[in-house]
Amino acid sequence: MIYMYAQGKQQYTASLIIKYTNEGIKDGFTPDGRKLDVNEIYSSAVISQAIDSLGSSGKLNVIRSNCKVDEVIPDEQEKINEALIEKGEEVTYFPDTYKVSLVVSGKEGGNYARNMLDAIMQSYCTYYTENYIEQRLSLNPSSNLLESGYDYYECIRILEDDTNAMLQFLEAKKENYPNFRSSKTGYRYSDLYDIYVDFKKYTIPELYAKVLNGPQVRDGEVLRKFLANSITTSNQQEAVETERRQKIDSLIQQYVEKNTGILESYFTEDGENVSSSYILKEIEEAGSGEKAETTYDGLVLEMVGIDEVIAADQIDRAFLDEILMAFESVGSGSSGTEEEHAEMERLINDYENQLEKYYEIVNISSKELNLYISADYLKMVSSVRVAPSINIKLYSVIALVFFFVVGCCGAIVLGRTSDIVDYLLYTDKKSGLPNREKLNVYIDDMAKRILPEDFTCFSLQLDNLSELSKRFGYTVGDGMLRDFSGLVQLMGDTDGMVGYNGVGKFVAFFDECSDKKAKVILKILDSQVAEYNKLNPEYPIKYTASWSTTTEVGTYEIRELLRSAQSKIRDLYDAKMKARGGVQEEAKEETPKDQNNQAEQSEEKAVDKIEDEKPESVKQPESLKQEEMSEEKDSKE
Repeated sequence: MIYMYAQGKQQYTASLIIKYTNEGIKDGFTPDGRKLDVNEIYSSAVISQAIDSLGSSGKLNVIRSNCKVDEVIPDEQEKINEALIEKGEEVTYFPDTYKVSLVVSGKEGGNYARNMLDAIMQSYCTYYTENYIEQRLSLNPSSNLLESGYDYYECIRILEDDTNAMLQFLEAKKENYPNFRSSKTGYRYSDLYDIYVDFKKYTIPELYAKVLNGPQVRDGEVLRKFLANSITTSNQQEAVETERRQKIDSLIQQYVEKNTGILESYFTEDGENVSSSYILKEIEEAGSGEKAETTYDGLVLEMVGIDEVIAADQIDRAFLDEILMAFESVGSGSSGTEEEHAEMERLINDYENQLEKYYEIVNISSKELNLYISADYLKMVSSVRVAPSINIKLYSVIALVFFFVVGCCGAIVLGRTSDIVDYLLYTDKKSGLPNREKLNVYIDDMAKRILPEDFTCFSLQLDNLSELSKRFGYTVGDGMLRDFSGLVQLMGDTDGMVGYNGVGKFVAFFDECSDKKAKVILKILDSQVAEYNKLNPEYPIKYTASWSTTTEVGTYEIRELLRSAQSKIRDLYDAKMKARGGVQEEAKEETPKDQNNQAEQSEEKAVDKIEDEKPESVKQPESLKQEEMSEEKDSKE
C-alpha cells in the first residue's frame, strides 16, 4: 500500500546543463545578431518536433508547462550583481549557461523523462542552427501533379524547377562543407549534387522528349493557353528587369563622374593627385584585399545579375515558343494513344518518387549537419540526468522494516495470547497454579471420556495455612503457600493437571500413574517437605494427602475418581479432629497412615475457620462442591 501511494505521488525530473558559446552571447545575442530568447527551448515548434521524432502521444501543452529553463550564474558573478543592485547601477551581465529541466508523472516513468528531454534538446539544436546559424532546407518536392490536373508538360516543368532549386542548395552546401559526410545516410553533399545533376542532364530531357514526340497532351487548348501566358509573363519580366538595368547603369555613370572630380581635389603626401591605383593599394594595405567590395562594385554586380536573369528569360522564352509551335497542330482534345499516356504518366510518377526519396536523404543529412554545426555554438555541459521526487526504494525498505517489527510484535502477542488469558482467568495469583476455574474446565473435558488404566487423582491439603496466616500475617502464609505449590507442581512426570482449589486445597491428575507410583510420588513429596521444614523451622509445612487410581478403585469417570480421593482425605481429616478431642489450642497430633500406607507424623494447629474463595460466576463440579461443604461443616464443629 505504501509503495502504491508513493508511486502515485512520484514524479521524475530530467535535467541537463547547456552553454551558448558564440561571441555575442555575452551581450545576449545569437550568432546572426538577433536577441537570444531561451524560452524558445520549450516553444511549440520545438516540442512538437520532439514529440514527432520520439513517436510519443504526449500532450504538447502539458509538456510545455512542465518544462523550465533556469539561469546558471557563478557565485562570484552573483555577488557582483548584488553589489551593483545595491549601488543602484544596471546589471549588464548576460548568462551563457542554463539548466533545462522537464518534470513528468510517475506513471510515465524516468526513461520517458530522459528520452523526451533528449528529443527536445535535439529538436532545439536543429531549430537554433536553422534560425540563427545555417540555411534551413525549406524546399518541398512537388507530388501528385497528375492527380492535381496538370498537363504532362506542366508536370515536367514543375519537376524541373524543383530539381534546379535543389541543385542550388546542394551546390552551396558542397562548397561550404566539402568534407562532411552524413553518418545516417552515408552521402556527402557532392554525391547528392552529382545525382541531381544527372537528373537535370538525363531524366528531364527524356521526359521532355516523351512529351514532344507525339506530342503527348492531355488537353491541347489548355496547354496552349498556359504556354502563351508563360511567354507573356516572361516578356513583362524582361521589360521590368531591363528598366532596372538602365537605372543602375545611370547610377554607375554618375558615380564614375563624381569620383573623377573628387580625385582631382585630393593629393598624396608627395603632392600628387590621388589615382584609382593609389586607392586600391590603400585598401589592400588596410586588410580588405582583393575581395574588398565598394559601392561601385555592388552596382556592377547587381547589373550583371540582371543581365543573367534577362538572358535566362530569353532562353526560356525561346524554348516556350518552340514548344508552343510543336503543340499548334494539336486540337482542343488530347493527343497520343492510351498506351503512350500510361507510359508518360509512369515516367512522371517515377521521377516524383525519386525526388521525394532524395529529398528525405538531403533533409536527414542537413539536420545532421545542423546538429554538427550547433556544437560550435551550443554545447551540452552535462548529459541528461533523471531524479525521482520520492525515493521509493528507501520508503519500501522502511515500510518493510516497520511491518516486520510490527508483525513480529503481533506474532509474539498473538502467540502469547493463550498464556495471557490463562494467567488472567485461569491462574491463581497466590500459588501460581491453575485455579478452580481451570480445574473445572479440565474436569468437564475429561468427563466426556472414559479414563484409562492407572489414571490417578491426588487430593492434598495444607493443614496449618490458616494458623500461620493468623499468627504471622498473610505474607508468611502466602509465602508458605507458594513454596508448597512449587513442590506440588513437580509431583508428576507424565501428562496431567495440577491445580489449586482454594483454601489450601490442591488437586492433581496424572496419566500412567499406578498405585505403586503414586505412593512413590508422595514419598518423594514427604522428603521434599521435610527438607523444607529443616530450612524453615518457624514456618513448617503441614499437609495431608491421599489418592485414588482407576485400576485400584475400579472407577473410570473423573468425577467419581475425584470424590474417592476427597473422601479419603476427609476420613484422614476426621481422624485428626477426633484425636484432638475438640481442643482448640495448639496440640501435637499424629497423622495415621492411610489405607495406602501414606502416613506421616507431623504436628498441626487448630483450625478455626476455612474461608471459601470460589467466585460465584463459575459453576463447580458437584464433587468439588461436596468437598467444600464437608470442610465447612468440620470447621464449625
